[in-house]
Amino acid sequence: MFLEQYKLESNPFAATRVRPRYQSSANRVALVRLEDVLNRSLHCLFLSGRAGVGKSALVERRLKDLTGVTVSLIGPSQRTSELFLHKILRDVGLPTIDATRAELRNIVEVYLRHQSAKGTTILLVADALERLSEAALTELEWVMGLRYKNRPILNFVLLTRSEELVSELMPTEDRSPLAPYDHVRLAGFTLDETAEYINVCLQSVGGQDEFTLFPDDVLRDVHAYTQGVVGDVNSLCFEALNLLAREPAGTGKTSLDPALIARAGEQLNLRYDPAYWHDLEDALSPDAVRESNPGQLTLDAAHLLVTSRGEVIAEIALNRPRMVLGRDQVCDISLDSSYVSRYQNLFMETESGWMLIDLNSTNGCFVNGRRVTQHELQDGDIIAVGHHQINFVGPLGRLPATRSEVSRPGDDSAASEADTLISPQPIGKAESA
Repeated sequence: MFLEQYKLESNPFAATRVRPRYQSSANRVALVRLEDVLNRSLHCLFLSGRAGVGKSALVERRLKDLTGVTVSLIGPSQRTSELFLHKILRDVGLPTIDATRAELRNIVEVYLRHQSAKGTTILLVADALERLSEAALTELEWVMGLRYKNRPILNFVLLTRSEELVSELMPTEDRSPLAPYDHVRLAGFTLDETAEYINVCLQSVGGQDEFTLFPDDVLRDVHAYTQGVVGDVNSLCFEALNLLAREPAGTGKTSLDPALIARAGEQLNLRYDPAYWHDLEDALSPDAVRESNPGQLTLDAAHLLVTSRGEVIAEIALNRPRMVLGRDQVCDISLDSSYVSRYQNLFMETESGWMLIDLNSTNGCFVNGRRVTQHELQDGDIIAVGHHQINFVGPLGRLPATRSEVSRPGDDSAASEADTLISPQPIGKAESA
């Protein structure tokens, strides 16, 4: 058995192994839009993202058992106009025809119009769009413009690493509401999704105690080396588990550690990206904290003291039954920081007092150093939001007279252990929580 103490029957990250399906939030969005293409409510879907993020795998899995749809697969090997048009004709069931480009275009258009009139759904999938020749791209643009009774003859799924190419091929305005386009960017897994994906893979081969095998610091390093790209996650975990399995019995190593991850990353020429875990952002300024109009007071107000680098930069009254904190300016409390999700936390009045609820934020919710999904707030609790700290002062609590009275890193109090050394991953400005 592979790594007997964890009851792994084999290495679940081997390249030839079929792994369980695990969809990130971005992938789930892409699948919904792919269904729109298949039911013909969407004319063309662009899927973009870096190599290894899972664009091709997502489409291949969905099309594998597809029935009632004719699929034409186009790739970089169709380098001339004639090869491109011949490939479409073969995929829709016509024999190879010795003809000029103009003649081939005419045959393709006439036949596809005929199929469209019969109600046949034809899907053209072009992979590695950035590697298509100029001639192939010209034919692709031509066939995307074909219409029958003002409706698109073909539907398209176009996969590429190039955002620039998407902007060139996607029209700025749809010529008709019957011919819409859409674009979904596939990003790597978030840290939580990376951890869950590894967990699912380990369980698929009988693994137990998986979070001991991949401690939190190891999961963070896996994510920093791979940025959540599933192909790189698979390769890195495969190499790291093999290195662990080859460790001499006398070393006493029973789980992965950052040193093994670093060795595996070096073998794969993966670059550790410190931006995922190092503080790249300067301190918050008072201008970075905004509060919407509080309206009428409906309860005994509590207070939040927002600190950055040990300095109080804002004091906010919790004076409504429900107040949302996040990066988006529509939130009741807005923190303009890339370490904060668009919708991070909910502060809610309950019969027993104030409740803090995590809104499925990217970096999670931490109170007094512990990750929580919800927490009944007590006077003096310290809430970590990315690299920033919020002190909760209850309705009966005393606001500090000076800044020096606020808990900060290095204090002897137990609460001071929960500063901002947790959930340090910066979040892209366009990313939703």
